[in-house]
Amino acid sequence: MKFSLYFILSVCVSILTHAQNPITLTNAHMPVANDTLRYTTVNLNSIGNYTQTGINFTWNFKNVNKSGEGLREFKSALNTPYGFFFLAPGEFGEKIADTLVSGTGTISITKFYNYYRKSTLPVNGFLADGVGLSINNIPVPCYYTDKDELYLFPLTYPKYDSTTFKFTTPTTSLLPISYSKAGYRITQVDGWGTVQTPFGTENVIRLVSTQYSKDTIRVNLPIPNLPPIKLGVQNNQRSYQWLSLNSKIPYFEVSGIVNGTQFTPNQARYRGYNIADVPVDVTGIEYNLSDSKEITVKILKGTSKIEILGLSKGQQIHLYSSSGQLIYSQTHSVETDQHIICTNTCNNEIYHLVIIDAAGIIHKLLFLH
Repeated sequence: MKFSLYFILSVCVSILTHAQNPITLTNAHMPVANDTLRYTTVNLNSIGNYTQTGINFTWNFKNVNKSGEGLREFKSALNTPYGFFFLAPGEFGEKIADTLVSGTGTISITKFYNYYRKSTLPVNGFLADGVGLSINNIPVPCYYTDKDELYLFPLTYPKYDSTTFKFTTPTTSLLPISYSKAGYRITQVDGWGTVQTPFGTENVIRLVSTQYSKDTIRVNLPIPNLPPIKLGVQNNQRSYQWLSLNSKIPYFEVSGIVNGTQFTPNQARYRGYNIADVPVDVTGIEYNLSDSKEITVKILKGTSKIEILGLSKGQQIHLYSSSGQLIYSQTHSVETDQHIICTNTCNNEIYHLVIIDAAGIIHKLLFLH
């Protein structure tokens, strides 16, 4: 392993931002069980023109305004409330909402989870495999009789897919309602290039996924001789997604409702966090630390270890991957100024070294290969 410290950010940006060919995504680039992925939501009026696209195109969302933060947590099925309904190998779930219907009359729908699975046969894809929810606190599984293929692989530019899906809850006298969903999804990769966000810059493909579906609720009222009441609602949704090789979820995403030919966005978010929240030392001059000694970083020859010199006891040391995953975290707890980080798990990419004490923060970009 070799180590390089880039003080000239223009060189680093050039490496990151100049894609020559469209990337290709496979199932290996999708989430897996036990992934916890951070995202930041943004104000819709700050995103600018998100519909434009092209070949070797650059989408600039660097100046979007943050409105909040969140986590997407993908848990193995057995670690979710409905694990005993979804026992297929590789099954994992994600909580979508705590409450959908809250005590309306005699009906409540809570603890809504989506379940996913990676498939190679009969299709090579990332599938929505089912839904778990609670109706009046009774756990209810919804199985797709026609799977929803969220992504079909290999995924690159250009690509166009049209697939169908259908699921329903069991019909039983124990439940006051049943719920079903059926429709089709059109997925198109309509561009590629680089996308810029407050978290960084990535090579991406741009994908537009549109779901056309009808949600039907069948209500059984406890009134003799009254037939069930059916309520059908058209539920058309679209998501503009910028997908990278490193982020597992969209690096940037704008989603919303489709009504006829009109699309109305209701959410925009990007992978990770705003690195501007951590001051970046673009000149290589250390500052704002309680100890005035210069911080230096180097590789120990013949090893896979990073040596940091010039530290003081009590300073916190964090190493993050370019996707925001915490690789290493430790408080420097000895009197000597040396600290060693083992980098056996590091791949060829940019890493963020963050050193914190009571007086301030240092942030260095490292390229490990």
